[in-house]
Amino acid sequence: MRNRQKFAALSFAGLLLASGGVAGAADVSAYPLSAKKQTLDPSSDTMPAGYYAATTLAAADADLAVGNIKSGVTIFGKAGTAATAPPAPTAGGYWLLVPGDPNLGTLDFYVQKYEAKNVSGVAVSTPNGTPWASVTQISAKTYCEALGQGYHLVTLREALTISRNIENNAWNWTGGSVGSGGMWRGHSDTSPNNSLAADVTGDPDDDYYIGTEQSGTSIERRVHQLSSSEYIWDWSGNVWEWVDMTCTAGAGAGYWYSGLGIEWTDANLSDYEKGRAGPAGAYTSTHNAGRYYGCTATGNAVFRGGNWINDADAGVFALTADKAPSYSGPRGFRCGR
Repeated sequence: MRNRQKFAALSFAGLLLASGGVAGAADVSAYPLSAKKQTLDPSSDTMPAGYYAATTLAAADADLAVGNIKSGVTIFGKAGTAATAPPAPTAGGYWLLVPGDPNLGTLDFYVQKYEAKNVSGVAVSTPNGTPWASVTQISAKTYCEALGQGYHLVTLREALTISRNIENNAWNWTGGSVGSGGMWRGHSDTSPNNSLAADVTGDPDDDYYIGTEQSGTSIERRVHQLSSSEYIWDWSGNVWEWVDMTCTAGAGAGYWYSGLGIEWTDANLSDYEKGRAGPAGAYTSTHNAGRYYGCTATGNAVFRGGNWINDADAGVFALTADKAPSYSGPRGFRCGR
């Protein structure tokens, strides 16, 4: 009986194949899957028929749109138009394009290559002359905004983006690799006992130690290199620089510790301050990261980088918040856009 049933089933299957199948049944011979494999074309938005019905990639996912793709990048034939930086500055001297940091929530932005100089009352980034110092934070904001729409005093988040970029670049470390030795600290040893102009020779970035009476691999090197291979001058040392922030004194998230002259590895900074202004690594003044001088009163203004007399207190991550926005000591600034 079993053999008869098996024979009948085989005969019925053969009949279906011979007759072209029954009404409504799929003809499997029309779908040789191996022949329907398709390769997507990176220059085209079209998704050819094969395993799926023919359509476009953009129809399958509307996020594949030119406005969502970085300008200068083409994905499946769609040339991106999304701007990742504001328009290039047309005022204020020399500028650098700083790569944004997704971990910090920053897009690309511009920063003045040199500390701002006073050129007939205008904040100009130029290697000539000494920094525009003895400026209050209030005035620094005014001078930057006077350059035009979108110009502003560098924010703390922008400053941290630059500092973290420097931290992660081996060029900026005395030992030739990230974390080896220390980062360049700039003019910070009181010799000479004044701020300095930058390199004004043919190649503006080849005399790293100009004016410092140092050379070779001294920590007094005055330039740092960004991941874009651009160089920024006096990000550490020379003069403290205002940033556009005031602090709220206290402990916990959103508050700034009041301790003075402490290292970034101090436990009091781990709940908030280090993530907002300190190095990503466990670096201290022995790595020339700079020290933290905290928020002694709510409403104090923040400045960073160190002065020509600050020695180990100076550094890429040096931060102080012990002065009011109206303080006019030897403080400089630079603008962003």
